[in-house]
Amino acid sequence: MNERRPIIQRIKSDAKKTGMLSTARLDLIPLNRHPLQLFPDKPGELERVLGFPVSRDIVTGAVRRAIRLKLEKMARADSARWNWYTYWLAVLREHPFGAGLFGFKGFPGRNGEAEIGYGIDPAYQGRGYSTAAVVALIGWAFAEPACRAVIAPDVFRSNIASQRVLAKAGLTVYAETGLTLSFRIDRRF
Repeated sequence: MNERRPIIQRIKSDAKKTGMLSTARLDLIPLNRHPLQLFPDKPGELERVLGFPVSRDIVTGAVRRAIRLKLEKMARADSARWNWYTYWLAVLREHPFGAGLFGFKGFPGRNGEAEIGYGIDPAYQGRGYSTAAVVALIGWAFAEPACRAVIAPDVFRSNIASQRVLAKAGLTVYAETGLTLSFRIDRRF
């Protein structure tokens, strides 16, 4: 993980300036309420707002429900903390395309943990995009003093791809059941 430290420092700096995170091959754009509302049901309108195409293959029933919950939480949250509640759109730099959604379930709780979740268009899986996005978001999260750990609880054992992403991003298993593994990474002070 040491080779990632300079990247994480640059990501922290970029996020403070623009609200967007950048990696070597991706830009992560936090969606405010309007684009987030458009994503599930009006992707064509979202594409006109953004100026580039977005994946329709990542909008499943579970993602629709998650977006509704995120919008409800954003309506109650201080707008300065919206980036903790929204999805960040992973945009490929080589040809601008919104390929994935990444984000947290909210501001870190009393225990300092923030739960991460994500999904990427199946056509872009296995290319390192998800790992890069997760590393970028962890770096962004750890810039917040209240965030002491990033967790990904209850990842199904059958979801090998997600387990690989989390392991490559530096998370380790902290709990397991017969069906799931739970991952975490602690901020090094």
